Amino acid sequence: MTRGATGRRAAGAAVLATLAIAAGVAWPERAAPPDPRPNVIVVLTDDQPADSLDAMPWLRARLDAAGSGWTAVPVAIANTPLCCPSRASLLTGRYARHTGVLDNGDGSKFDETDTLATRLHGAGYHTGLVGKYLNRYPFGRLPYVPPGWDRFVAKGTTGDRSVYRDFPAVVQGSPVSVRRYATDWLAEHAVRFVRAAPTARPFFLVFAPSAPHTPWEAAARHAAADVAPRPEPPNVAGALRGAPAWVRSLPAPSAAQRAAWRVDRSRADRTLLAVDEALRAIVAALGDRGDETVIFVLADNGYSFGEHRWVGKTCPYEACVRIPMAVLSPWAGPRPPPLVSIVDLAPTVLRLAGVAPPGDQDGVPFAGWVAPGIGGGIEPRGGRVFLEWVGDDRIPAWIAVRTADLKLIRYGDGSEELYDLGGAIGPGDPWELDNRARDPRYATVLLRLRAQLERALPGRIGTPG
Repeated sequence: MTRGATGRRAAGAAVLATLAIAAGVAWPERAAPPDPRPNVIVVLTDDQPADSLDAMPWLRARLDAAGSGWTAVPVAIANTPLCCPSRASLLTGRYARHTGVLDNGDGSKFDETDTLATRLHGAGYHTGLVGKYLNRYPFGRLPYVPPGWDRFVAKGTTGDRSVYRDFPAVVQGSPVSVRRYATDWLAEHAVRFVRAAPTARPFFLVFAPSAPHTPWEAAARHAAADVAPRPEPPNVAGALRGAPAWVRSLPAPSAAQRAAWRVDRSRADRTLLAVDEALRAIVAALGDRGDETVIFVLADNGYSFGEHRWVGKTCPYEACVRIPMAVLSPWAGPRPPPLVSIVDLAPTVLRLAGVAPPGDQDGVPFAGWVAPGIGGGIEPRGGRVFLEWVGDDRIPAWIAVRTADLKLIRYGDGSEELYDLGGAIGPGDPWELDNRARDPRYATVLLRLRAQLERALPGRIGTPG
């Protein structure tokens, strides 16, 4: 119930009470006050580069408009830049090494009994998921609704051809086959959830479309849409000083390959136009409840279109690990946190909802900025986030620590990369062109970052080489 609706209901109750007393009618006991906790919506895209909020014109206009309530977080990080591990971390606030979901084939290992959904549902929230859940759901089992979800509409994928249309889905435990454009079909279900959500208690919704995942198929109405061309980053064809062996082994891209990557990036941007329209429809469906709703828009990981010669995710570089994050809050403070990560979202949502978090969360809430009067004061964050990837036959295992200005990456063989992203000591290197791990000017900071990394993510990566 909105604050305006609360006032109107109170005024109406006063009139009814006066009439009842005049008529000699016994007045019933006072109803319980409306639940003051905010609604929370998480819009989770799939493989969206950090700099692509410009491809969502409705959202971009609100981010640029003073007083809109929308704010972009300067730097947001995917702790593991791969879909399934990242989504498990979002739902729990725990690193991949602690959820057991290390790769896209590990969804069946996820503990579904203690998640944002179960904790919020247990605290009285009306909960819903519409879109992609964990990769390969239902994990070879019969379709089912995981614990904690009141409404569960899960999109399946059986290959590239089913990412955007002609896909299987599970609606409240029943399998269905959908032939429509995926983002539009899911948006309708999300809008329906918002409109039908009980007004006497708050709701929590995860809306998770597949865009802008490959193969980058835009809705028919957007197939020829003009999108702003993006300049080629210098780390696509430029020199990479001190790059690790796995990067050096990749072929230098030809001019034709680089042009194809730019075309692919434009195709990915076009798929976000339908997501932007879906977000607009969800906000419109809130009506008066918009003044008591917090919305987070983010991606499960970034995507590299040729940066460091790499295409895809799982790399330790900014193209893979940085994600977009925008927040709508009627109460947000003036300055967003400079650095957050996906594991921070679950403790933030729980703090907003007044729900006690589990003791084993790795994330740090930033609810004190999102809603100071509800989420408490500004929490000490330590100014750093931690990242990891279990490794495969293309990219070796790595762990990393990222601060506002610096990033240290360590591989399984002990080799390291250190980048001065913000110019903390030397020239700023936001494109990660110059590995400073052996630069004597960085010796002290290297030791400090090593110690932080070994405390936070111990026991898997080798001794520095």
